[in-house]
Amino acid sequence: MSGKSDPKQRMLETASRLFYTQGYNATGINQILEESKVAKASLYQHFGSKDQLGIAYLQSAREEWFAGLDKWTFAKHAPKQKVLACIDFLEYALRMNDFRGCKFLNMLAEIADSSPLMRQQIIEHKAKLREYIKELVIRSLPSHSPEEADLIGDSVYLLFEGAIVESKIYKDTWPVKSVKKMIKNMLGE
Repeated sequence: MSGKSDPKQRMLETASRLFYTQGYNATGINQILEESKVAKASLYQHFGSKDQLGIAYLQSAREEWFAGLDKWTFAKHAPKQKVLACIDFLEYALRMNDFRGCKFLNMLAEIADSSPLMRQQIIEHKAKLREYIKELVIRSLPSHSPEEADLIGDSVYLLFEGAIVESKIYKDTWPVKSVKKMIKNMLGE
């Protein structure tokens, strides 16, 4: 079904764009309904509330993020190159999104503890990303002990996350490029 004919998809696409570009709290339901050309009853029929729409936004963002990340990592064959492809994908995503930062961290900054269900979506995304990166790092370091490879995996994940924040602050890719050099050193690349 195309987004043009499916009210649920139109609302989700519109909400996703607005939540990311102007913020969750600054985006009202009436604006979403008006821009998606959907009746208010459709919101309650498909999502029930703004919070439920926020949860759907985060779930959709996670699917989109990992589809992109998978595409970049699957294109590489060597395990270390797969790890570095994560960083290349990050640089690409930051540029494509005009350095607006991470959708999940941005949402967390707005909701704090006011929506446990949205917070849970954020935690699930970050946990999945951490495990994804750690798995790639562990496979790329077969000569290391499991504990050491696990620690390096966490270090790569934390560098990745830090690069997101710093790139948003500076609206530049220098943090990502610096992180990539650090990771190459950590992996013996």
